[in-house]
Amino acid sequence: MPKNHHSSSSRACNLCNARDFEFLLKKTGYSILRCRRCELTFTDPIPGPDELKSIYGQEYFQGEMYNDYQREVESRSPDYRKWLSWTEKTSLLSNGSWLDIGCATGGFMQIALEKGWDVCGVDLSDYCVSTAKAANLKVETGTAQDIPREWGQFDIISMWDTIEHLDDPLSALNVAVQRLQPEGWLVISTGDISSIAARLLGKRWWLMLPPVHLYYFSRKTLDAMLRKAGLTPVSVRRFGRRLRIGRAFRLLSGHGTTSAEVGPSVYFNALDIMTILARRTSPEENISS
Repeated sequence: MPKNHHSSSSRACNLCNARDFEFLLKKTGYSILRCRRCELTFTDPIPGPDELKSIYGQEYFQGEMYNDYQREVESRSPDYRKWLSWTEKTSLLSNGSWLDIGCATGGFMQIALEKGWDVCGVDLSDYCVSTAKAANLKVETGTAQDIPREWGQFDIISMWDTIEHLDDPLSALNVAVQRLQPEGWLVISTGDISSIAARLLGKRWWLMLPPVHLYYFSRKTLDAMLRKAGLTPVSVRRFGRRLRIGRAFRLLSGHGTTSAEVGPSVYFNALDIMTILARRTSPEENISS
C-alpha cells in the first residue's frame, strides 16, 4: 500500500461514514488523516474520553497550553463583544436564552450576561467549570450530551473554538440542534484547514495541535456537517483573535514556552478561523432523549 494511503476498518469518517483515508502528516506522535470521499481531516488515533478529559486540567490553562488562560480571557473581551454584536445583528435577536458549549472559564458568558442574555454553559474541564462557578456563572461539567434537561431549549447555542476538540463532532451538533428552539441559531467558530495560512504552514500551522485539536474543518466540510445535523448556514465571518505578543510569537514560530507569553495584547488575523451562523431547519419541538 502506498505510504500516503491509509485505510482503516477500525473507524468510519465522522461526516460521511467512509473508511478510506489519506495520510497527510505526522505530529507529536499522531497522524493527520483526510477522508478520500468528503475531505474531512482528523487526528488519528483519537484519544478516549478519560484521556481527553485529563488533557484539560488546571496545568493546561496555567503553564502547558497557556501561561495564564484567565488573563488571556480578560484581554479578549473586545473580541467577545464583536462576536456577540455580529451574532445579534445577523440573527435579529438581542435577548433570550443562550447556551455556550465549551464555555471554558466563562469569558464570553460574562459579556452576553452584560447584554441581557440568559446564559448558561457546559465545559469538559473541571478546572474551567469550577472557575466559572466561582464567578457565579450557570455552568455544568460535560459536553453537548450532558446539557441538563431542565435547561430546556435555547434561542442561540454557541461553540466558540470548540468543535475541533470533540471526539464526535457530528453527534455533538445533532444533540445541540435538538436543544435549539424550532427556529433557533447555532454559531460556531473553528480553524479553516483550507485557508492560505494552513496550506502554507502545514504541520507548523498554529492550529495544527494533535491531540488537543482532533478535527480540522474546511468551509466545505463544516457546511456539510452543519447541514447533516439539520442546520442551514446563513452567514460567515473571519474574526481574528487578541493574543499577547509572546503568545503570538510562540504560536507562529513554534518556538518558546508559555512563560514567554507576556507583553500587551495585539489583534491578529490570518483569516484562518471561520465563524459560521446557522439556523435550525428541522422544526421538531420535542427535546431528544
